Amino acid sequence: MYSYGSHNPIENWFKNYQQFLDDLLFAIADERAAIDFYQRLYEIAPTEMAQYSLEAALNDEKKHDKQLTFLYKKLTGQEPDVKVEKVTFHHFYDGLEKAFIDEVEAYEFYKDMAQNAKCQSIRDLLYTIQHDEIEHATLFNWVHCELR
Repeated sequence: MYSYGSHNPIENWFKNYQQFLDDLLFAIADERAAIDFYQRLYEIAPTEMAQYSLEAALNDEKKHDKQLTFLYKKLTGQEPDVKVEKVTFHHFYDGLEKAFIDEVEAYEFYKDMAQNAKCQSIRDLLYTIQHDEIEHATLFNWVHCELR
């Protein structure tokens, strides 16, 4: 008998299943690092706009972590095992610049990740997260301008 595609039908939802899982683990670790990072930045935010921006981003990152963790468990049947790197910064302004760069890089990462998915609902989730990340970058840019 001829075999078409993978033995695991879920693998056919992706152009490269293993790459997607690797990227998904990276994304979960990155979201969890952002949660810790933004919480610490929020605690030293010098203005109401800075606090608002960080709180909005923090709430989204928590939501992203839950969504991506759920997806990983759905695809693999396992809890994600990730190592979270703590972001270091010397003062609020330094942290804000790092947060801005991280958000722009995350936007690009999720764009690439979505292109690996053939499943529309997974692409939709990643596009939504991608949109949130660029929204965070915009908020952080606003705060950057406010503080100049």
